[in-house]
Amino acid sequence: MVTIGCEATGLLDGGQLAAREAVREVVASGFRSLDALLPAGGVRRGSLLEWLAGGPGAAGGMAGAGAMALACAVACRLGRAAEPRTLVVVDRTGWFHPPALLPWLGVGVEAVRLVVARPAHDDDEIWAIDQALRCAGVAAVLAWPRTAATPGGGPAAGRRCAAQSWTIAMRRWQLAARSSGAVGLFVRPASARAEASWAEARIAVVPLPGGTLLERRLRLTRVSGVWSGVGTGGAEGDEPTADVVLDLARGTAGAMRPTSVAAATRASETREAACRAS
Repeated sequence: MVTIGCEATGLLDGGQLAAREAVREVVASGFRSLDALLPAGGVRRGSLLEWLAGGPGAAGGMAGAGAMALACAVACRLGRAAEPRTLVVVDRTGWFHPPALLPWLGVGVEAVRLVVARPAHDDDEIWAIDQALRCAGVAAVLAWPRTAATPGGGPAAGRRCAAQSWTIAMRRWQLAARSSGAVGLFVRPASARAEASWAEARIAVVPLPGGTLLERRLRLTRVSGVWSGVGTGGAEGDEPTADVVLDLARGTAGAMRPTSVAAATRASETREAACRAS
């Protein structure tokens, strides 16, 4: 019996694969609590991250805005960490507002170069993300792809086909990112959690009460670990969770003040007591 080693066949076992990934540069996201949720203790170059917007009791629009703001902040942090400093936004929906990134982009030598692509079709969107991730001059690619299946959006067979297309495209993007060192940051609805993924981590983003016009308070939950292409992660309630605050005016992490829910409750009780006294 002749045994052919992994080196001879070009195949890698689990230990070799983990060692190869461990040498990739890890960049701080700019949010310590988020870094604590990520498998590498930060954002690993050449990887994908998914931000799942929404959750039980969360307003879809608010959750989506919070997830997009956090993904933008992390993308800019990656661009400012070291060369290359180019950030590519693939905006199929037309939601992206470039001036919102100004506080995060930096100025002078540390400024991040921003490129916005607005593809008109699914195939163009997939191609644009793939090509941007393959470019060695790109630090991060930010997108909210429309290739994911939409629950209730058509016959079951059509939804399954869309989900499969997303999984195939994401595998291509993972290989592209690994080849260049770019990072892919994808914002998707919370319903996508049931689908397979090739992201190094999937972070559910739910808005917290108490934010202001220029502040986002978010609760983050890691819902699956390294490369969930073969599964959907652990059971709900078992995942690590952290809170972050985005200071949108200064482009920095804000301080988490005491919960405003309790403060609002106390204020409401005070008003009711005053009304009764009058």
